Amino acid sequence: MKIFNYFLRTFISFFSCFVLNAQTDVDFHIQKAGFEKSSIKIKNDTIVFLMSKSKSTNPKPTILFIQGSKPLPLIFYDQQVTNSIIPFDIKEHTEKFNFVIVARKGIPLIGTYDRDVSGYKNEKDEVPKDYVLNDNLYYRVNQIKEILNYLYKSSKVKKDSIFVIGHSEGYRVAAKLSEKNMKITKLVCMSADPFNRIAESIMRERIKSFEAKNDGSNQTEINELMNDYRNIAISKIQYKDKVEFNNWLSYNENLSFKSLQKFKNPLLIVYGTNDIGSIHNDLIPFLLPKNNVSIKAYSGYGHNFERKEFDLNEKPLDDSYHWDEVFKDVLQWLMSK
Repeated sequence: MKIFNYFLRTFISFFSCFVLNAQTDVDFHIQKAGFEKSSIKIKNDTIVFLMSKSKSTNPKPTILFIQGSKPLPLIFYDQQVTNSIIPFDIKEHTEKFNFVIVARKGIPLIGTYDRDVSGYKNEKDEVPKDYVLNDNLYYRVNQIKEILNYLYKSSKVKKDSIFVIGHSEGYRVAAKLSEKNMKITKLVCMSADPFNRIAESIMRERIKSFEAKNDGSNQTEINELMNDYRNIAISKIQYKDKVEFNNWLSYNENLSFKSLQKFKNPLLIVYGTNDIGSIHNDLIPFLLPKNNVSIKAYSGYGHNFERKEFDLNEKPLDDSYHWDEVFKDVLQWLMSK
């Protein structure tokens, strides 16, 4: 019995040290990136988010950034650097603004560039089940609604200056979140189709036809996509028990511009003209003919505001990225009256 107790104490001590070190490692990288962890416990769920640290204790304008679709950690590190998933540089702005990012369900808060930059997978080389079960528009919107309610009550946050920026899939999440939501002071939607994913796919197929100089070459695929949209109500019943179908359904049965029509506060639509998936934003003046809507299109920029670069002999070079330029413009709009 004494031997058993000895081994039990040794095991507990080892396990406690392991958990403590793992937790310390997570906290270290979160703080190194300039953030603090918070969590909200609601029925059957815990919602985790990070907020940027600041020396000031005064309430500040707050920018909640909603990232895109991949199962990515919020903090990435390697031997040289530690950065957040926010694609623009926030260091010079953290004394004037709070920055908030929201964890994806089932995905670790931290990850490495070499292992996780394309999406986290567990030891079985699988995307975690918790992520798959909750990877849909409705979960993400409800998750962020809870955070907005929390921020609205926080002494760190100026209630009249809560800004939401959504990029890519985050555009669609931000749009749905904004429906009749007066807690959002200003909204920025970036780099996605204002209809749905099916509309984006139809546009891509049509452009392929133009490039092939055969305007009917992709009509079969386009017809199938149109039928997919027309039959959403039937598919919803047919595949109601398919978890993976919830993602496709949630992002296609909702048209983002319909949600944005219900948002009364200032709205900015931002996209690159070289991003095929954003082309329909050219129709925003027709879809949202209201005075609260501004549009900023960046000529030659792609989905992540990258530009194709070439040398003097037209040989392709590495793309240049212009997130900081775009954010500077967005920030100027956010702070304008």
